[in-house]
Amino acid sequence: MPDLDRIVNTYDLGQIRKVTQMTNGKSGRAWRVETDMATVLVKTVADVVRASLEFALTQAIQEEDRDVTPAILSTTEGHPFVTVDHQVYRVQNYWQQAATKPSLAATLACYRKIRVALDRFEYAWSPDNSHSLDRLWENQRVSLAQNWSGIYEQLTPMITQLETIDRQQETWVHGDLGRWNLLPLVNEKVAIIDFGETRRGPRFLDFAALFDSFMPRDKNAVKVYKDRFCDLAGIEEQDQRIFLTTVQLWLVKGMLVAVEKMPERVQGFWDRVQLVRKLK
Repeated sequence: MPDLDRIVNTYDLGQIRKVTQMTNGKSGRAWRVETDMATVLVKTVADVVRASLEFALTQAIQEEDRDVTPAILSTTEGHPFVTVDHQVYRVQNYWQQAATKPSLAATLACYRKIRVALDRFEYAWSPDNSHSLDRLWENQRVSLAQNWSGIYEQLTPMITQLETIDRQQETWVHGDLGRWNLLPLVNEKVAIIDFGETRRGPRFLDFAALFDSFMPRDKNAVKVYKDRFCDLAGIEEQDQRIFLTTVQLWLVKGMLVAVEKMPERVQGFWDRVQLVRKLK
């Protein structure tokens, strides 16, 4: 465990009363720290470049709406992070998760506010796509062909179009907007957390991730769901084709990750790809 007293003192947050190790996320380790002045989340960050980006982005979102994501705090000297024993940490407000599940309407209402900030956000540097389709396809295509030959044959003609979308850098995106990064709140609203994978990317990528998170598994319900989703998300009819192709991109990337890590889920991902391909 890091020297949390030293970190907390840098932010002048008082004396630590309780520390809880949080589940490790994709982008770092985290601790909930309760002091006599506040409850905060202390989280590791890969490096100062990433920490500076996340701070700037979160500030931009906070300027749009303070209720859609927790603020990242500045140190007493005005720095957006602290380095202790060669590890970078950031400290942000801790928001208590409600016991309810996030609703589609509340989630999209939250994300559309964040989307406004992302569209306005300007930053000189963007991280690389850490899970690019190019790399996933190169690494997993042989295994896919050997173990799921039917899927491989159907997917191969789709890859070029999906790779083209995946390479786009049209706007800033959250980049990892599954249910695991939705925070239901006590007022039935939803916050979005963990911008550790944020980068410039395809404009509908985050919407695609959310579409998958709430998509019904009953094929007869998917068309109605698509119409409701696009209405709540504000996706115009002329954009729905590229949006649905981006959903397929999200699902295919998930499937290729599953080839190595969760092979029992490969067919399920592909079944969802097929459902989305049939939508108009």
